[in-house]
Amino acid sequence: MPSQTFYNLPDDKKNRIIEAITDELGLHTYEHINIQNIIKQAKIPRGSFYQYFEDKDDMFDFFLAHIKHLKFQFWGPLFSLETDITFIERFRQIYIKGIAFEKAYPKLVKVAKNVVNSDALKQRLIYQEGLKQAQFMYESYIVKDQEKGLIRNDIDPKLLSTVLNEFMNKITLEELAKTTSNLETVEQKATEIIDIIMKGICTHV
Repeated sequence: MPSQTFYNLPDDKKNRIIEAITDELGLHTYEHINIQNIIKQAKIPRGSFYQYFEDKDDMFDFFLAHIKHLKFQFWGPLFSLETDITFIERFRQIYIKGIAFEKAYPKLVKVAKNVVNSDALKQRLIYQEGLKQAQFMYESYIVKDQEKGLIRNDIDPKLLSTVLNEFMNKITLEELAKTTSNLETVEQKATEIIDIIMKGICTHV
């Protein structure tokens, strides 16, 4: 994580550095990040960069933590297990808010695509731990509804979480690729997918 020197910087300078990191990560995969580009755009001396971060890995770990903080602010109580809401409705709202987040922070969409395409990054512990935490979070929501009798107990929470996320991620990427994408269309598709999951496709079983 960054040194205290970084956290002591004025907000405008910190934001300038974060913006430079975002732009560089949006242009290149993790393997091809150029620290000099970040230094140049942020308008800081090279020596200052290494007063703030130990190396590229340290910088990226901070950036992931920064994005995680943004998301928790954006989603608010939806992520809390204590929020009294069914898993299906919670998932629907989380997904729709996710589209709104990506619209609010379009540069992060480019970053996300480069992250997915980086084999080196996917091997890093912090990336793998982030995926595990997200998976565990969704599984916890499902288990909570199973305990309430709202979801069948023979459903594997991990499998259901994985299936829903795969479907929704595909829809998200398709919508973001459109120049005329809108939240109403996304919400409708999300609702249809969730309805299929809940009711199945057979008229009788």
